[in-house]
Amino acid sequence: MDPVNLRAALYYYDIKDFINDNGITSPGTGLGSNCLYNIPHFKLYGGEIEASLRLGRFQGTLSYNYQNYSADTTGYEEDWTYYLPGLLPHNKVKFLGNYEVWQGGLVQLSTIFVDERSAQKPGTPDLDSYLTFDIGFQQAFTFGGVKWKAETYCNNFTGANYEEIAGYKMPKYVWGFLLSARF
Repeated sequence: MDPVNLRAALYYYDIKDFINDNGITSPGTGLGSNCLYNIPHFKLYGGEIEASLRLGRFQGTLSYNYQNYSADTTGYEEDWTYYLPGLLPHNKVKFLGNYEVWQGGLVQLSTIFVDERSAQKPGTPDLDSYLTFDIGFQQAFTFGGVKWKAETYCNNFTGANYEEIAGYKMPKYVWGFLLSARF
């Protein structure tokens, strides 16, 4: 593997008859139903650039993604409890790095930044941008002729308050342990 790798991509989707899956609540009743609305013409476009670096025991990848959309209006937008095209952030940045501290032992750090974006229901405040950090340790070893990998991690170890979807707060911390075997 080369010490530096760069990758870039552009994308463009042109969709006719995009279906917006929408949970509608009947006004004043609290009763809900699932409705589908047709968006006659929807376009999603953007690009991504990524750089990977390998220096001795360190390996890291940084990527930036930009996306935007355009969509025909239908007249139903005010009734929607969410509008799928508007949930997409315009800017997203990701980093993943690991450092081999000893043979088979890796310390891993990742972070993601997600730009502010529209909430589900038109007329409600936008969802704030957020930045999270994850950390982990992984150790590979052989025992009994089987290749094992033990991992422990903490996602969102800084305890950031954020919502990926309006009204659903993400957990402050997620701890985990994983043990896997390869035969």
